[in-house]
Amino acid sequence: MLPRRVWDYIRSLGSEGAAYAEIRGWRFDYVAPRYRYRPSVSEVASYCPSRRDIYLRRVVGVKPPRSQQAVYGMLVHEFFLEPFRLVDRGVTDVEELAAARRQLARRLGVRPDRFLLRVYSLGAALALQSLVEGGVPVRVEPQLPGAPVGLSDMVKPDLLVGFIPVEVTTADPYSTYGGRKELQLAGYALALEAWTGFPVDYGVAVYIRRRESGDPFPEWRVVPIDDGLRRSFLRARDEAAMIVENGVDPGPAGDGCPAWCPFRGTVQGCS
Repeated sequence: MLPRRVWDYIRSLGSEGAAYAEIRGWRFDYVAPRYRYRPSVSEVASYCPSRRDIYLRRVVGVKPPRSQQAVYGMLVHEFFLEPFRLVDRGVTDVEELAAARRQLARRLGVRPDRFLLRVYSLGAALALQSLVEGGVPVRVEPQLPGAPVGLSDMVKPDLLVGFIPVEVTTADPYSTYGGRKELQLAGYALALEAWTGFPVDYGVAVYIRRRESGDPFPEWRVVPIDDGLRRSFLRARDEAAMIVENGVDPGPAGDGCPAWCPFRGTVQGCS
């Protein structure tokens, strides 16, 4: 399902040896957890610059309402991935896929706007393309054991194309949260390596952005999962675990706090 230009770029990086890594998921001397608490991948790659959201959720016990932006991001995520699930189950007829789109909307309790409908069509086109091309298997949200690398029991990349984890997001790629998607890919790579013993050198982040016309525009970013990124992930993993296990308040996020943070306005929140 990856565009040809993405495959070509991955091959060019491979020829340059850009993703060589010594820290692998099976190197337990490197990746063994340092705390009893094992965070999820999303906690490690938190949208909060200071990771105070983890402290508020896990230590204080605050349950904030979901922001409108977070809810819409979830809808985009589901409308993009659902065609892959259906094609994996053998649904390849265009009319069946269209009927399934209506069923998805009813299940989620929404009336999809133009953007969500186009996101679904984009996912369907890519899913059918992967079926026609064949060769490289595509799995949707596969469950990978996370405990061997100090993560929650199971971690789930959005897609697994062969041995390449793919993360789908509506985040701004230039924001703190958008940049931390690379950390998520590193976490999935380490978990996959620990489980299979197969090296994972690259991940792909798909930033689904909105054109001025209102149509979705997927921005594909190939992420070499090198030692630098792996070390950054392990440091972030340990920081998240330390916050929860020791009850350490990392302090407000300050200017880096996104406007859609669900903790804004709560008693214990950052603002």
